[in-house]
Amino acid sequence: MNAIPQRGSLCGMIVCIATVIVPWTVFAEEGAAPPRDRWAEVRGFNYQPSFGRTGVEIWIDRFDEATVDRELDLGRKYFPGMNTVRLWLSHDAYFKHPKQFSDNFEAVLKACERHKLVAIPTLFNNWHSIPDFGGISPEMITYWFANFGQNGQAPNYVFRPYLEALFKTHGSDARILAWDLCNEPFNNGREVYVEWLRHTYQTAKALGAQQSVGVSVAPSVDDLRLVEPYSDVLMIHPYFAPQVGWDALQAFAREKGKPLLATECCWGSLDDARRVVIADADFATFQKQKIGFLAHALHESHVADLHRPQYGVISSAEYMAFIHMDGSLRAGHEIFNRYAPPQ
Repeated sequence: MNAIPQRGSLCGMIVCIATVIVPWTVFAEEGAAPPRDRWAEVRGFNYQPSFGRTGVEIWIDRFDEATVDRELDLGRKYFPGMNTVRLWLSHDAYFKHPKQFSDNFEAVLKACERHKLVAIPTLFNNWHSIPDFGGISPEMITYWFANFGQNGQAPNYVFRPYLEALFKTHGSDARILAWDLCNEPFNNGREVYVEWLRHTYQTAKALGAQQSVGVSVAPSVDDLRLVEPYSDVLMIHPYFAPQVGWDALQAFAREKGKPLLATECCWGSLDDARRVVIADADFATFQKQKIGFLAHALHESHVADLHRPQYGVISSAEYMAFIHMDGSLRAGHEIFNRYAPPQ
């Protein structure tokens, strides 16, 4: 493992008060990101509902709107300064039942709205663990996009209906702060994904995405250079944030005139006190760097790395949730509130 452990080979705002919703919407035009200082106001979590292990279970087989509503409500109760959630979507779930997937996504967006949260939906995933959430692979992209899909130009390009369902319906949806095209695309390959990301970005804009679009990668200038042409906001996963090379990242962001956003952070531990130390160090670093952040993750879940041993196997990331399965706040994890005061 490298000096900075990360998930996969690295190891996925309209602020939530009514008076600020309109300014965020105004800035979300044709690839234009909100000003850098507005992105610094993002305070939130990745959210995986407690009832599923995979994208298909979460969005189709076990979807439970009442549970989503309850868990987002708990998030706002324990963390009143929370204003954003990053949602992991699933093309696998869409293919299984397109209408049900679309209806359930709308139900989650309505729950976000009720709880004064905005969303960053993540379209694809390339982090694979046990259990596997589901997602893409080099073989899939090589065949379904590059070869059989003719670089996305084939009439039957497999991902086009999924993209149309999202962007034609939600391309100007004020409940969505930004779109994350892919979670950690370079975990098991690099060049194979670049053209696919370019095409997906262009497709999103052509289908009407008015919100900002990005791609979540390692906190590395090399990775950011690959995705910057297809990113309105530079999304990174700076686990163990004090060890990250911030001078280079900030210089690159200034050069490109684009904001940085930490879409995952806070490495896990089964030891509550140790986890609090890790989270505190990350949050303090983001405060110093003046960037927004989304901790991983809000609620205990059967998804990999988001549960204790009684709910499944444990990796080196151990346990990354802030709220336990029974709805209680994990000891010491109110540390989030020190860096996310209520608006």
